[in-house]
Amino acid sequence: MDGFSLLLKESPYAEVEGSTPPARSIQANEGHSSYLCTCEQGKFHLPGLGKGCTLSAEVTFIEQGVLHIFRLRQFYLNHLKRKMFNKIVVLYSAVMIVLFAIAATLVYQYQTQRILREQTDANLKSAHVLNIYLSLQYEGIQNIFQQIYGDASLSDDLIYFLNHEYESYLKYRLDLYAKTGEQRLRSFNPLLKNYLEQESSAKSVSIYSYPNNFYMHISRNNQQLNNDSGSKNKWETWFARREQDSWDTMPQNEASPSSDGSSPRSYSYSREIKDPWTLERVGMMNVEFDARQISSWLESRASVKGRILVLNAQQTVIYDSEDVLYGQTYPYQLEHEKAGDWVQLDEPSKVNILNVGNAGLSVVGIVSQSMIKESTKSLRTGMILVTLVFMVTSFAITFTIVRKFSKKVQRIIRSMNRIGEGDLSTRIQMSGEDELQQISRRFNDMGDRLEQYIDKMYTSEIKQKNAELVALQSQINPHFLYNTLESIRMKAYFVGAKEVGQMIYSLSVMFKSMVKKSTIVTIEEEIDMCSVYLDLFRIRYEGRLETEIEMDPEIQNYSIIKLLVQPIVENYIVHGFRPLEDNNKISVRAQGVGDRIVIIVSDNGTGIPEEKLTQIRQTLDKILQPPDKGYRSIGLMNVHERIVMNYGNDYGVFINSTEGVGTEVRMEIPMLRKGETT
Repeated sequence: MDGFSLLLKESPYAEVEGSTPPARSIQANEGHSSYLCTCEQGKFHLPGLGKGCTLSAEVTFIEQGVLHIFRLRQFYLNHLKRKMFNKIVVLYSAVMIVLFAIAATLVYQYQTQRILREQTDANLKSAHVLNIYLSLQYEGIQNIFQQIYGDASLSDDLIYFLNHEYESYLKYRLDLYAKTGEQRLRSFNPLLKNYLEQESSAKSVSIYSYPNNFYMHISRNNQQLNNDSGSKNKWETWFARREQDSWDTMPQNEASPSSDGSSPRSYSYSREIKDPWTLERVGMMNVEFDARQISSWLESRASVKGRILVLNAQQTVIYDSEDVLYGQTYPYQLEHEKAGDWVQLDEPSKVNILNVGNAGLSVVGIVSQSMIKESTKSLRTGMILVTLVFMVTSFAITFTIVRKFSKKVQRIIRSMNRIGEGDLSTRIQMSGEDELQQISRRFNDMGDRLEQYIDKMYTSEIKQKNAELVALQSQINPHFLYNTLESIRMKAYFVGAKEVGQMIYSLSVMFKSMVKKSTIVTIEEEIDMCSVYLDLFRIRYEGRLETEIEMDPEIQNYSIIKLLVQPIVENYIVHGFRPLEDNNKISVRAQGVGDRIVIIVSDNGTGIPEEKLTQIRQTLDKILQPPDKGYRSIGLMNVHERIVMNYGNDYGVFINSTEGVGTEVRMEIPMLRKGETT
């Protein structure tokens, strides 16, 4: 098997509905020998490589792909290419899918913008609520300082407390009480406790003394005086940071002088206290707030949407609604000019920035893109489901309507097949007023006309045969009669009766023409037959009959029904010819007039009486009625009837006659070549 190779070939196949997959063959080459094998059930069988040797190879993915392509092609041919309504359904469904997808996309975008606008507005509202809250806190603290500096007794009491030891301060208060004799002396301590009672968000107030390095911590439940003279350096660092920014967080790992181990989620406001007379810095007041109160405030007054941050002047986060960046420096630079626009933070976000008066705080509202997507997730799912429902509903309605029309078309096709098989009685009963109903009505009309036409042609053929049989007036074998007449003619010539021979020849020519099976002849053949017929009588009456035959050469090859002119000529011989007179004359003229052929037979015979002529014309007008079965005339009525039945009511025979003067018969037929129909 050295040098053995396989070459896959695919044989052509006919695109016939229901055909089997294309036959595949393999050409195997071994040296100079070639073998051909076929593929059956996924394996190649290659006989002829040796006695009892068969090669089988598994079908590769290429052959499987060919098979799949063939199946797809067959599906296309059977269900799309040859099915007009299926193509309409597919095209309409594709259009509907595109339209519904576009509409769903537009609605989704509109709803997304609406949700974004609502989220942004709600976030801005939350920021405004928090701004008011912080402004109130700041105003409350400033109000304390205004009361202290506005009341000399309060300011003196506080300044003395900060500049002296606590024992000296107590002695100062007792001496002042004894000296003035007042029951209630003004002091900063009740003022601060009253503030804590009124401000629910404030946890404590601490007052630190610079000269004596101690501080007093006042909360709602207790009051504590601490003296940490050994940690002055630590407080100096803390004070230096407070000088840069009044607002800051209160972390446990770096407690302030006022910290008592409270929750790390708190922030504070610090302000230095100066002697109003010397303007020297004598201490600092620190108010600590519970950050959790901000969340309670927002939840009670606004529906929080998005993320809310509170930043001090150093961009330190003193409040984070997500509790992630609390106490950290905010990593992004925020600009007021870009408020309300998309800003790239951790992700694209809408940002609202509000300044809290003169407090040095900023409230930042953030609505992230992921939050918008999360809010629109249910909307997106709903839009997809609704769009799919609309698509399926549209397809179902379209399929139902198209299937209804498809059934009507199939009914028309089946009826046409029955007509093609010869069942001319097939009719289509279809309701409605659409185009298919009009087609059905036209189909039924066509069936009626087809039946009438076939009946007319069949009747015309019978009448034509009857005319030929009556003209022959016997059932004698035409070939036998023709041969007999030819023998008589030869005998007449032999004995010298040339005129008799000529008459016999003319008669045999007529018989020979009559026995032809074709019912359609040319104008030339019909006129020649009339000429032969008249020659018989012209010889018979020896100069008493003059004939004149004219034919337009342009119409000689047009078709005409056989034996239309001869019966009219025969009528003249039978009824109008005057055998005792010498001036008998008949003329036959055939010419084309427009799209018609006009044949006029005129004579100078006895003519027709007026009453008889009127009766003939009335009979011609009624010729459209089917004649009786015993009607066997091959005369004027027969000719007119056959013309009407073959060519229609616009054609026929017209007669004019004057008694004693002559008769003119005018015959009109359409100008048709052989094989053409009206």
